[in-house]
Amino acid sequence: MSLQKEIFKKGNKGTALLEQALIEEQEDVDDSGKIIEEEAKKSNIRSFSTLAYDIQGKSANNSSPLFVLHHGVGYSALSFALAALHIKNLTNGESTIFAYDFRGHGKTKTSDDLNLSLEQLSQDLVDVLKAAFGNDVITNREIFLVGHSVGGCVVADAMSRKLIPSVTCMAVIDVVEGSAMEALSNMRNFCRNRPSEFKTLEDAILWSKKSGSIRNIESARISIPCLLIEQETHTNIKKYTWRTDLAATQPHWEEWFSGMSEKFLSSNAAKLLILAGTDRLDKPLTIAQMQGKYQLVVLPEAGHMVQEDMPERTASALVDFWKRNEKLILPVKKPFINDK
Repeated sequence: MSLQKEIFKKGNKGTALLEQALIEEQEDVDDSGKIIEEEAKKSNIRSFSTLAYDIQGKSANNSSPLFVLHHGVGYSALSFALAALHIKNLTNGESTIFAYDFRGHGKTKTSDDLNLSLEQLSQDLVDVLKAAFGNDVITNREIFLVGHSVGGCVVADAMSRKLIPSVTCMAVIDVVEGSAMEALSNMRNFCRNRPSEFKTLEDAILWSKKSGSIRNIESARISIPCLLIEQETHTNIKKYTWRTDLAATQPHWEEWFSGMSEKFLSSNAAKLLILAGTDRLDKPLTIAQMQGKYQLVVLPEAGHMVQEDMPERTASALVDFWKRNEKLILPVKKPFINDK
């Protein structure tokens, strides 16, 4: 059996992972974390061991649309957990929804977790998709690429380099080149000021809510545990530290965002931009929006973690956009037969 086929066998228990995470939300945080870990399916792509979450559509073939959700730096695939379930419901279970922890994040491990260059992350996206769905997925499957924050930069870069020709729709969530470049100094302050450790997972969840990092406590209970690593002190007391060292990613910050607006606008796919506020728009995107080059959806009640703060509204925006731009499949025309 080939490596790719062995990695993602049909009917893996992990296909309902995101749904299971939501069902178990009433469990205590530690138990939910165990369920997540047990239900996950792992893939090994060369030296790349990644945790992937996959909600399969009802269709047995590749006719169902494939929503690929790419998280941002410092987060994990589970930042899309609630939004993914709403996408499933809004599409009547016909869509396939796929998300994974990118390198240096969540449960994914690589031989070089700090190689977070934009080129590498874009290639990882292609490699993971091929491993999950076969090599022809990038040419023969109707794909809707969605990226949050730095994930949006990865999506835009992959599209600008034509790495995934079968993408019909793309969406980026709360990332704009101009405002992101201006906010890099604030990012440094955030890295310095956020707590370096927590006594319990519950403490981390409550911090995310109180700090405004994630405004939806329901989503935080699902997504936060995967961002932390359990450690023991010299006194055998447990503590939880961040899986991803945000400060260590600083060498890539400018590269991630530089040229992002142009890449986004140059794509041939239908384009959607979801923002938490119009103040985030830079000049190129403002002009392009007035010219009708992409669709803009603003959710002012949300913070930066739009898909966590307002998962249902985010899912609705994505599904509505897909429905307006899905490929039109015409019925096969039968040949005319004259019996006379």
